Amino acid sequence: MNLVKWFRRNNKKVMAVVVIVIMIGFIGGTALTQLLQRNTGMSDVVAYLGDGTKVRRSDLVTARWELEVLQMLRADALLKMDIQGFFLGELLFSERTASAELVNRFKATIRRGQFDIGDKQINAIYERVALPDIYWHCLQYETQAAGISLGNDEVARVLVQVIPQLFGGASYRQVIGQIMSKARLPEDQIVGTLGKLLAVREYANIMCTSEDVTTQQIMHAASIEQEGIDAGYVRFDASAFTEKLDEPDDAKLAEQFEKYKDSFAGAVSDDNPFGFGYKLPDRVQLEYIAVKLDDVRTIVAPPTQDEMGDYYNRNKAQFTEQVQSDPNDPNSMTEETKGYAEVVDAIEKDLMKSRILAKAEGILQQVKTVTERGLQDANDAEIAALSAEQYRQKLGDTGDYGTVAASLSDEHKIKVYTGLTGMLGAVELQEDEQLSRLIIRGYGNNPVVLSQVVFAVDELQASVLGLFDTSKPRMYENIGPVRDWMTEYGDVSGTIMALVRIVEARKASAPESIDQTYSTKSLVFDPNDEQADEDVYSVRERVVEDVKKLMALDTAKTTAEDFIAQAVKDGWQIALDNVNKQYREQYEQDANDPNQFRIQDSAGLRRMSTAALDTWTVQTQGDPAGQFRLHDIERNKRTADQLYSLVPQDKTTSDDVPLVVEVKPEMSFYAVKNISVKRLWKEDYEQAKVKRLSDEDYARSQSLGAVHFNPENILKRLHVRWARADEESADADAPEKSEAAP
Repeated sequence: MNLVKWFRRNNKKVMAVVVIVIMIGFIGGTALTQLLQRNTGMSDVVAYLGDGTKVRRSDLVTARWELEVLQMLRADALLKMDIQGFFLGELLFSERTASAELVNRFKATIRRGQFDIGDKQINAIYERVALPDIYWHCLQYETQAAGISLGNDEVARVLVQVIPQLFGGASYRQVIGQIMSKARLPEDQIVGTLGKLLAVREYANIMCTSEDVTTQQIMHAASIEQEGIDAGYVRFDASAFTEKLDEPDDAKLAEQFEKYKDSFAGAVSDDNPFGFGYKLPDRVQLEYIAVKLDDVRTIVAPPTQDEMGDYYNRNKAQFTEQVQSDPNDPNSMTEETKGYAEVVDAIEKDLMKSRILAKAEGILQQVKTVTERGLQDANDAEIAALSAEQYRQKLGDTGDYGTVAASLSDEHKIKVYTGLTGMLGAVELQEDEQLSRLIIRGYGNNPVVLSQVVFAVDELQASVLGLFDTSKPRMYENIGPVRDWMTEYGDVSGTIMALVRIVEARKASAPESIDQTYSTKSLVFDPNDEQADEDVYSVRERVVEDVKKLMALDTAKTTAEDFIAQAVKDGWQIALDNVNKQYREQYEQDANDPNQFRIQDSAGLRRMSTAALDTWTVQTQGDPAGQFRLHDIERNKRTADQLYSLVPQDKTTSDDVPLVVEVKPEMSFYAVKNISVKRLWKEDYEQAKVKRLSDEDYARSQSLGAVHFNPENILKRLHVRWARADEESADADAPEKSEAAP
């Protein structure tokens, strides 16, 4: 046999074997065992790319080997120097490095930088349908197809600079030498592997760089963000003049309701400049069972002196402080351990807090055990297949919170509270004094606010839960224990711990009628609390309020105009005193009452660009109350734009003041005393233009990194088709054999 011809004919198989041997050399002997246990060959086709290119198992083994090498080089840390790099690093390496703290810090960076990236896009990175190997292979393939590559000399220069930062001061030669020894690879192959990663990063940067931003666009954006508005005005709200109005007749109320029943309140538009709306938001009703931590304190034994002493001895590192050893040398700082007597009170407090929390959690775990007894005989798959009603029926009588609460109250000699909330929207839940402070510990001990969890239920899908949040709840399922976030940073006094479950969920819809009402009560711990009975949402009341404000607009306008006339004649303070005496009955008793008419000064008020509003829109995706926050932002934007328009473009002040301006989103009239704009002049713009162009391009390109490295988008871009799916499709299309066929 001609050996050369044999190698040529079987070169792919030989390379596959070489790759396996190399991998076993530095991954370990377990790799051999795993490979021998598989019946699939390394030349088997795993997937096809859009141009017909086959992705073989050996390609993915090579990809895994390269990712291991990159991990040794700490390429994941190298990538996380910007937004695009973070997405690439998490896509390829998050199996080992992902953490709730890292992701939360990254989210905070995005919000501060005003990048067009939302939590939904960040979560998508962790929703891979395949291992990182296939994504790494695909990214390399498209980068090479585009002709992007880096030479080893260039990559080595990069490594010489960054290795000391990544490896605590170690040199290039030290680190590369260690990797060569461990991986049994030559230097050029190690450097070349990083070169592939940097080429992928460079290709992404090219693809994500948006079209050139025009000078006009930059100037407009800069003027919006840097020009400040200074204004002094007295605001006359229509609501200030509704108290003495007669009730509107039913015909007016019906007309108002029908016109705006399908709009959300606050959604200002050209067709709805006042932002009327009566559409009901997504809502949930929660059942809860809770304990007050102040009550739990009474059944927990305080720590003994021996326990506190033992805690001190085991945790002395917690009780150190920096002290100045030489009073004449401010730099002579040394670390000293505080004496037991200095910290005994803090130790007692911490130990007591831990015991209270542990006891409360133990009680609620009892609740879970008892209430979920009906599910004991079902496995996870069977439970997942249950409908909401079937799940509720499975819980049976043992799932009743009231019965369990009474039993545990007797057992632990404290009050265990239970009850139902009203139907709560996301905004109501997030603004409620008690519910807004409740958090759930997700994966990696990551705190997740209650509203984010309950609105993720399938019946609503109004919020998004990520990799490090808790699992998505289902109807009637115990959620928690949930605790007050204040217990994480302070004392447990005045706080609670609870289990909650969703017993009703309703999608946003128009009210059934103008007379629809429903309870919006929160958690109730005092049976004599009469306020809970008053927490009722009434559609009719909202409609009446809006119609009255419409009726009062003329009065607000006339009052503002009369006020301006008197202010010009007699002075602003005299005019204020007179209008307050006329319309604010409490004015003479308390001239400092915040509800009185007064001059409001808005200094340095900034406008918001449409691009900034779009960024807010993206960043609030997945927040169940996001769209309602955006309504407030949109109203403020319109008000700022209107005030800005009062000053001619070629001037810094208006010659028309004082004047009256109608601000429709607020159903108000402003009696404007003075207004001026701090202009961005051409000289200032020219100085800032280059940086502004760079910042704009950077923000846009970095934001697109979330799209470019989205796992689903990568597979779509390269039209990846899984080989097994193709084979099954081919089998399905093939004619069936006759039973009589041999």
